[in-house]
Amino acid sequence: MVSVGQQSTIAKPHLHVMLNQVGIIEGLRKFGVEGNNALLKELSQLHQRDALLPKKKEDMTYEERKKALRYLMFLKEKRDGTIKARGCADGRSQHEYTTKAETSLPTVSLEAMMMSCAISNRYPRGFSARGHGG
Repeated sequence: MVSVGQQSTIAKPHLHVMLNQVGIIEGLRKFGVEGNNALLKELSQLHQRDALLPKKKEDMTYEERKKALRYLMFLKEKRDGTIKARGCADGRSQHEYTTKAETSLPTVSLEAMMMSCAISNRYPRGFSARGHGG
């Protein structure tokens, strides 16, 4: 909780993340070799998991180059003092040629989740959960 004059506001834990991550150029100036190592670690992880497939610019048509997404990377100092690189695709350019239905993820309804839990409780079976690494 933060108090400002007579007003008090609710603490915002996400504000810490937003204010402490910096772009690549500023991050490399700020963190030096540690920042560079964090970037290399993040990029090698993408490469090892085949998350991105490289393609030469010369082998792409004009339309493919126009639709290619930019990859944004940021550096952040974690609470324990280590430097972490984060990356994400900049999907804003997709708004021109994709619909909301194509880009949204399916979300389970509360009723379907409760029904599934009730059935699982009544008829116990083996259960396996799968997630992604990272």
